[in-house]
Amino acid sequence: MTPMARILVTLMAFILLGAATTACSPKTVPHVPDERISLDQLFDRLHDAASDQEARLIEATIRYAWTANARPETRKLMGQAITLVHHGELDEAEQLLDQIVEQAPDLVAAWNLRATIRYAQDDTTQALSDIAVTLKLEPRHFGAWAGLGLIMLDQGNKRAALRAFETALRYNPHMTDLWEDVVQLRRELSGIPT
Repeated sequence: MTPMARILVTLMAFILLGAATTACSPKTVPHVPDERISLDQLFDRLHDAASDQEARLIEATIRYAWTANARPETRKLMGQAITLVHHGELDEAEQLLDQIVEQAPDLVAAWNLRATIRYAQDDTTQALSDIAVTLKLEPRHFGAWAGLGLIMLDQGNKRAALRAFETALRYNPHMTDLWEDVVQLRRELSGIPT
């Protein structure tokens, strides 16, 4: 698979993984954290997850928590934006996300999804801007760190890509595709032939 194809597949995987949990209502998400479980605790549990299945469940819970505090109307708009992304209607999804971030400027999931869409549309400058906001709102956003790494890799900045991937993995060590990238980048940067 070419590097660009891999990047796009990875970006869509981030969208779909986040979208699947964001679009759900609390009644249909069996793993919604109870009010006493904080994001800090969820990140601790994610780091210590014993299996990929457990890690995916905790990751989905974190992604859900990033939208759980939004007003019902905003969650509905996020669901519509995700549906548009699934149908490949990226321009329309971006316009809807513009409205969402204006209405709910602290909604981490909206900023990150818009960053992903903008990068998929080759608007790297705006994607980086949205990633910066995402990481300001939630410095542990492993998806945003991974996205930043992909952009840096695409731009040929292997050192910055490696730092971003390593940061993503610090918050979510279960992102198996990134481990492969980290190993390869470390080899390339140390001069070891691949």
